Amino acid sequence: MSIDQTEKKSTTDATPTDGFPGWMTGTSKSDRVRQVIYGETAGFHIRFRLLNIVLFFLPHLCFNRLRTSLYRLAGIKIGEGTNIMGTMELEGPGPIWKNFSMGPNSLITGPLYVDLNAKVTMGHGACVGHHTVFITSSHDMSNPEHRCGPAIKMPIVVGNGCWIGARVTVLAGVTIGDGAVVAAGSLVTKNVPAHTLVGGVPAKPIRELPTEPVR
Repeated sequence: MSIDQTEKKSTTDATPTDGFPGWMTGTSKSDRVRQVIYGETAGFHIRFRLLNIVLFFLPHLCFNRLRTSLYRLAGIKIGEGTNIMGTMELEGPGPIWKNFSMGPNSLITGPLYVDLNAKVTMGHGACVGHHTVFITSSHDMSNPEHRCGPAIKMPIVVGNGCWIGARVTVLAGVTIGDGAVVAAGSLVTKNVPAHTLVGGVPAKPIRELPTEPVR
């Protein structure tokens, strides 16, 4: 995670009980036991474990409508006409299926890794290349004795009509504007303006893109 992204987080968001639900923030022995159990099992999502067993038998780029329908059944909000052409590795605590949504007529080539500690939202007509990574969490770095401090969680937004190339990493708090393109292999640490081609590590603007369809 870049310093630019980490500095977006206010200090009030990082607490000793960061990551636990409100009902699990006590200090008694029973509270501590519940915290330990939650910490050890929060990322275990039985619906996705079972789903992955089925998806194992669906070859990449094949049975895309079936794969997409199965992800819908698992609780992910997926718009009409959207296709998921490969596996998605979805991680995070709690009901993570509520944190990921895709608009209509979008495309995910897959494989895709999504850290769902915060929401990831894709607009309509967005396309994501293979081996892309969305990371919605980082850590507070203010403690010199423990730079990987309390968790910092910020959403990611992918605008309408965007194209994210293969092997792109998008960090927490980033918004990719409508109609933008991210070149393959880029690391996106800051917001991307609409209708702009960006690329590099870290990604920087390369040129503006047309705002009207070419006839």
